[in-house]
Amino acid sequence: MCISNFRNLISIVFCIAFLGAPNLCPVLAEDDAKPITLEKIVVTPGRFTIYEGTSTRIAISKEEIERFPLVDNDVMRAGHVFPGVASTDYSARFSVRGGEKSDISVRLDGMELYDPYHLQDFGGAVSLIGLDLVQNTQLLMGGFPAEYGEKMSGVFDITTRTPNTEKFSANFGLDLINATATLEGPLTEKGSWLLSARRGYIDLILALIELDEDYNPQYADVYGKFTYQLTPSDTLTLNGLYGWDKNHQRLDDVDNNLDSLYNNSTVWTKWRHTFADSHWTDVFVFGGISNRERTSGRADTDDRNFGFFGTKTELTANLFDNHTVRTGVTWRWLTAAYQYNVQERQAGIDVYKPILADVDDSGTEFNAFLQDEWQLHSKLALNVGGRYVYQLYREEGIQRYEIGPRVALAVKPTNNLILRGAWGIYHQPVSLMEVPVEDGIETVGRAENAVHYVIGAEYTPINSFLVRVEGYYNTYNNLVGRLREFGRQNQVFDPPQSGDARGLDVFMTHAVSNRLSWTLGYAYGLAEEIAGDETIFRQHDRRHAFAVSSSYQFAPTWHLYISWRFHTGEPRTPLIHREVQANGGILCDRQFGDTHSERMPAYHSLDFRMTKRSPYRRWELSWYFQILNLYNQQNLDQYAFSEVRDEETNAIVGCAVDEEPLLPILPTLGVTVRF
Repeated sequence: MCISNFRNLISIVFCIAFLGAPNLCPVLAEDDAKPITLEKIVVTPGRFTIYEGTSTRIAISKEEIERFPLVDNDVMRAGHVFPGVASTDYSARFSVRGGEKSDISVRLDGMELYDPYHLQDFGGAVSLIGLDLVQNTQLLMGGFPAEYGEKMSGVFDITTRTPNTEKFSANFGLDLINATATLEGPLTEKGSWLLSARRGYIDLILALIELDEDYNPQYADVYGKFTYQLTPSDTLTLNGLYGWDKNHQRLDDVDNNLDSLYNNSTVWTKWRHTFADSHWTDVFVFGGISNRERTSGRADTDDRNFGFFGTKTELTANLFDNHTVRTGVTWRWLTAAYQYNVQERQAGIDVYKPILADVDDSGTEFNAFLQDEWQLHSKLALNVGGRYVYQLYREEGIQRYEIGPRVALAVKPTNNLILRGAWGIYHQPVSLMEVPVEDGIETVGRAENAVHYVIGAEYTPINSFLVRVEGYYNTYNNLVGRLREFGRQNQVFDPPQSGDARGLDVFMTHAVSNRLSWTLGYAYGLAEEIAGDETIFRQHDRRHAFAVSSSYQFAPTWHLYISWRFHTGEPRTPLIHREVQANGGILCDRQFGDTHSERMPAYHSLDFRMTKRSPYRRWELSWYFQILNLYNQQNLDQYAFSEVRDEETNAIVGCAVDEEPLLPILPTLGVTVRF
C-alpha cells in the first residue's frame, strides 16, 4: 500500500502528459551559464582542500541541481546521483554506504528536521523543501566532524537562499505534481522576507480520470524566512516550515482501506553576533509539533503526537591563523504520545500478529561538541573533536550518555595530490519522537552506534580534471529492530543486532571546455548484518553501481544534460504463494523464503534534460524538456503477493506473485515565470 501505489500515480500523470496537458516546473538557466567547474563540484570522498578542512562531504549548487534529470525536480533526489547512495525512483529518501534511510540527518539552515517528506503513505515520495528555496546543499557520507551529530551514516545539509533585498519579486510554476508560488522582497533598509507555498495536485488529476483504484492523496507546505540586520555585528533570521498531508484510499474496501492525516511544523530563530571577521556565535531558539492520524483495515490505528522546544548555541573562532575551533551545546525538551494497534500479517493463511503500543512520555536531552581544525603545515591538516549525548528519559537502569571521539587527517604531498583518512564513533540516539513501536518497543534504550574508518585520495593532473577514490569500513552495533516490507505486506523478521559495510567509491570529472564536461562514478559495496544467529545482507546492500553523465551548453541560453545509471539488484526475500483447497474453494497460503537469499534484477536507465532561459525586459520565462528512462527499460520495484479473482463472483481462482515495475519512459515539459 506504499511505494507500489506511487508507481500508479506517476503512471497516471505520465499518461496525462501524452494526452497533451504539459506540466510546468520551476527551472533556471543563466545566459552565460558555464559547465560545472571543479571549484563548484564536491564529490565523494569530498571536496576539502588543506585550507578548507578534512571533512568528507559532497556539495551541490542549486544551478547544478536544476540541470539534472530528476523526478519532480526534488532537491533530496539530487543526492541520488552520487556513488555510494542507494535510492529508488519512487522515494526522495535515500541511504548511503549500506546504512538505513533513517540513518541520514536532514538539516535546513542549521536545524535538523524531523521526517521532512510528503506522501508518507507512498514511501516519502516528495521532500518538504522546494528547490526554488535552495542556495546549496552538502551531502556528508562518512568520517564527518563532530559538529554534525545525531545520525550515524550521513548528513544532507541544505542552505536556503537569502531573500531579495533590492526589490519585490514573484515566481510561479507548476511541475509534474506540484504548484508553487514564491514571493520575496526587502523590508526596510535592513531586512528582507521570503514566503513560499506549494500544493500537490495529484488528487485533482485523479478526479478527472476513471480508475480501478480509489486514491485521493493531498499535500501542501509553506516556508517563510525573515532576515534583519540589527546592528553591523548582529543579524536575526526567523525560519518557519510547515507540511500537511491527507490521504483517503479505498474507503469502501473494509480490508484494504486507508485514511491518514499528517502535520509537521518547525519554527526557529537564529541570532548571529560577529565579534570580528574570524569569530562569531549563533544562538538558536526552536520549537515544533508533528502528528499522525492513520487508520487502515478493519481496526488498525497508528496515532502519534509529538512536540519539542529547545535552544542551541554554537561558537566559531579562528585562532592563531591555523586553528578553527568550533563548539556548541544543545538542550531540547520533547513530549511524545503513541497509540499503535496494528495486526501485522504473518506468513500463512490469515495469520496475524497484534502489535500494540501505548506510550505517553516527555523528557529532556542534551548534547555538546568540540572540534579543532588545525592547519599543522601548508601540506598537513588535522581535525580532532568529540561529541557528547545525554538523554534523561531513557529506560531506568540504562546508561544515559555516550561520548564519540572523531579525528580526520589530510596530507598534500604534491600540488595535485591530497591523501585523507578519518576515524570516528557516531551515536544515533533513539529519541522520544522515533521510538520503533512497530517492533513492539515502548522505551528508549542505548543509542545505536557506528564506527567509521575512511581513507581516500584526490588527484588533479590538470586543473580541469579530477579523480577521487575513497575506501570505507563501517561497523554498526546496538541496532534497534527494523520493520521490513516485502510484497506490500509488512513482515517482521528477527531484528538485527549488529552489522558492517565496506566498499570503494570512485568519482571522475573533466571540464573539457567552457561548454562541455563529463562525470563518471562507480561504487562497490558489501553490507551485512547479524539477525538472530544468522548473517544476512543488509536491505541496501548494493554490490555495484555505475553512473556516467555529460553536460553541454550548445548556445548561450541552452543547456543539455545526459546521464546513464546502472546498479546491481538489492537483496530480496523470496515470496511463495501456494493454492490451498478449503471449503470447496481456494485460499492463498503466503510464505517467505530465507531472508535476503535472492536479489532483484539489475537496474539501468538513460535520462536527458534540456533547459532554456528567455529573459525579457520585466520578466523571465524558463522552460525545460526531459525524458527519464529514455529506452523504456522495465526496471522492477518489488515482487508482490496477489490473488486472482473471478470477475463475476469475486472468488479466488488462483494465487500469484506479481512483478511491480518502476517508472516507464517518462517525458516531462515544464516552465516557470519570474517577475
